[in-house]
Amino acid sequence: RATAMAPTEEELLSDDIASTHTWLTTTLFCVSLFESIFRPDPTSVICLFGFYSAGHRSAPAMRSFATFLTLTVVVDVLWFLNFMPFAAPSFAGFLEISRSEQVALILSLVSVLYKLIILPVSVRLYRAFNSEQALDEDAGQGGNGDLLSPGGLADKDGVPPGTRAAMG
Repeated sequence: RATAMAPTEEELLSDDIASTHTWLTTTLFCVSLFESIFRPDPTSVICLFGFYSAGHRSAPAMRSFATFLTLTVVVDVLWFLNFMPFAAPSFAGFLEISRSEQVALILSLVSVLYKLIILPVSVRLYRAFNSEQALDEDAGQGGNGDLLSPGGLADKDGVPPGTRAAMG
């Protein structure tokens, strides 16, 4: 990535995508916090991967975030299939369930909707970060997702050089 020079057009585009990704992930994080009052939901923890990967421009962390978020969509679908207290989804059936079940169902639907919006953005951001990382490696600056390489996560997180040998 160009540090001394002006940012490239790709970097500016990935910055815009990262900003959008962060706002969407923040909204999903908030929804999942309230959702966890009504049913167990690991989404808020998984959102931390999204925050980290966007903030550190890490393609491997973004890939992990997208993978784990996809798994939560599968879990949500299984929860919907298991939870449905009425045979056919209808408004009348929805009114028959308790208020807390209604809130859990609505928050779960909103959560799945946000996840389905965030996933394509995450894949696009992963590709942008991956190509930036490849350009950095070609320029000899090291990748941003490799833990022990020069310019890797150990350097960015302030890990002292003496401890890097103990990590590897």
